[in-house]
Amino acid sequence: MSTLLATLERRAREHPEREAFVFAGRPHGYGELWAGAGRCASGLVGHGVAPGDRVVLALPNGPDFFAAFYGTLRAGGIAVPLFPGSGAGRLAAAAQRSGAEVVVTAGEGEPERRAQSPRAWAPRDRAPRALSVAALAAAAARRLPPAPGLDDVAYIQYTSGSTGEPKGVQVRHADVMANVRQMVQGMKITPREVFVSWLPVHHDMGLVLMTMVPFHLGARLVLLPAGLRQPRSWLAAIADHGGTFTAAPDFAYRVCLRTVRDPGGYDLGTVRVALNAAEPVRAATLRACAERFGRADVMVPGYGLAEATVGVSMWPPGTPVKVDGRGFPSVGRGFPGVELAILADRGELAAPGETGEILVRSPANTIGYWDDPEATAGLFWGAGYLRTGDLGYLDGDGDLFVVGRSKNLIIQAGRNIAPAEVEAVLDALPFARRSAAVGIDRGGPEGEQIYAFVELAARAARSEPNFREMAVQAVAEIRAELGLGPGRLYLAKPRTVPLTETGKIRHAELRERYANGSLAASGQLLFPKY
Repeated sequence: MSTLLATLERRAREHPEREAFVFAGRPHGYGELWAGAGRCASGLVGHGVAPGDRVVLALPNGPDFFAAFYGTLRAGGIAVPLFPGSGAGRLAAAAQRSGAEVVVTAGEGEPERRAQSPRAWAPRDRAPRALSVAALAAAAARRLPPAPGLDDVAYIQYTSGSTGEPKGVQVRHADVMANVRQMVQGMKITPREVFVSWLPVHHDMGLVLMTMVPFHLGARLVLLPAGLRQPRSWLAAIADHGGTFTAAPDFAYRVCLRTVRDPGGYDLGTVRVALNAAEPVRAATLRACAERFGRADVMVPGYGLAEATVGVSMWPPGTPVKVDGRGFPSVGRGFPGVELAILADRGELAAPGETGEILVRSPANTIGYWDDPEATAGLFWGAGYLRTGDLGYLDGDGDLFVVGRSKNLIIQAGRNIAPAEVEAVLDALPFARRSAAVGIDRGGPEGEQIYAFVELAARAARSEPNFREMAVQAVAEIRAELGLGPGRLYLAKPRTVPLTETGKIRHAELRERYANGSLAASGQLLFPKY
């Protein structure tokens, strides 16, 4: 098994003009991609980067990211991709934890100023060097070290931090190739595929599934700027390029449903797979997309996590998605080579239908967290199983259902409630923009209680006389659907709910902000105001 680097080098040598990806309407060939990586690799070596050194990449989607990412790997370094809009604190924390000596930026000023700010790097003795891709490419040519091997760490993927402090997952070249092959086989992806992606390339699904898989196969990739500010541009790119494969979290499909009322202007008939993954998948979203866009056979739920490189399972396209009695859709069976199991609370493997922690055994499982032996020790169970921290169960057919994160579970009066159950009810309200639910223990006999936060849509947020009526309706809907009411429900301004860079709710941060009073003090709570 060769590395992805070796595959890219071979494609560049044999078919330099073949299109690797399209960005901003311009095609980029494999020869151009590899040449850019080579220049960056030479520049990094010239600036003292040695094999095993970490290099932070604070770059947006586009050619510069690929040049810097594969250039870092070719120099023998370990890439640390981060959200390019990260504040100084996030950049500093990632650089300190990874021990990075270099931060590569787009060279447009602000990221470099953040990286070089002395305050950002305290208490380190000195800041890592901030270098632009252009500066690296302009450096004098240097002799490169031998290419990395399969057992070498390729990059450090920081987790989303939805349940606490982000951790740096060490992903080896072998892990990448194992997972790429698993997803290719499991999703029946061919070189004729046309990928269309707006997912951020600094994060696992956007990086591995939506760029490394097409690079590995020589398939076509249409890359858009990260984010979903204009949902129509996503649909337009699919229609214009004949896209066959796309992927996004559930919230992105919900945004499309809110903003694209009439999809008739977009020909989506070429789509084979529209993967819904990276956060809890809602059956209501699957149904609504099928009705609105008329493609019930292509929208499929999937499951994965950075600790398993990315992809673990997917429901097979063209088959009606199985939905359980609580409204959780199945995310299918494991990809080839993936073994799934459930760890019950009693410390043994669970029986079919019994909920517990999802375990994954796979050749794509990573080796643990960077410089965090304690967290790494708790990551594995038994004979090679990875503990995901997610709750779920396997039914009698071996299909996986994901219920939620174990750390976010709300236990009220002995009943386990996943935040996603509450949030699905609240997000369906006509005045809701987004919602979140956490468990707060106030010392009562029931233990934790549901504390729900409903961000109001812009027009609703200006309708103060109707706030009480909205709150009453929201509480009634929760009672009707779940058979119990929240301990407290708040209506809030837009952008109250803290999110990760990939759109996941930061439940732990929300819980902490409520408990310490900073949420009320911020003025974000509209009703009641305490």
